[in-house]
Amino acid sequence: MGTKYKNVLEMIKSISKDDAFKELATREIKGKTLAKFLFYLRCNHNLSQKQLAEKIGCSQSRISKIESALDKDLTMQDLLDYAKALNLNLEIGYRHPSVRIVDLIKYHAFKIKAYLNQLNSLAKEDDLLKESIGKFHIEALFNIGKIIWESLATLDFKLKEQKREPDIIHISAPLERAKLEQLLKKDNTELEHSTK
Repeated sequence: MGTKYKNVLEMIKSISKDDAFKELATREIKGKTLAKFLFYLRCNHNLSQKQLAEKIGCSQSRISKIESALDKDLTMQDLLDYAKALNLNLEIGYRHPSVRIVDLIKYHAFKIKAYLNQLNSLAKEDDLLKESIGKFHIEALFNIGKIIWESLATLDFKLKEQKREPDIIHISAPLERAKLEQLLKKDNTELEHSTK
């Protein structure tokens, strides 16, 4: 049986002996990430190029050119047209390459919090909706907890047992009632003087 490859780029790097061809193919494939994603979106919505073209109001050949174009040749209008035709929101963002993975996780945790707050605000005085949203919170808590737990399990991580110092216990003689009343009276007198 032949060798299995994860993708075309892996196959080219393995089979080809021509370094110039490998470099050109790598650039070509990596330069079409966005175009391939648009192709994926169309297919995921079970649309042919012709059907998508009709929704956008363009020719089938334009769709073909978009899906085979280099990312640098795609326009913002191409992205907007796909989003509108597929009933999707287009979200574009920038992130500095130095942003750490842990910061991305924290960012998404805060986004989850914001979305949950947004969801809560929909409930208003609707008890049925409040109940449904409450159940969703429990489901989300379970699923997010499970995701984190499973991720932690792949680390084979164990908490180190910490040595505990024995608790220091201080035992004092019981206060006599008269002594206790005297201390309370002193505290009240000091409080009265400080408020004047």
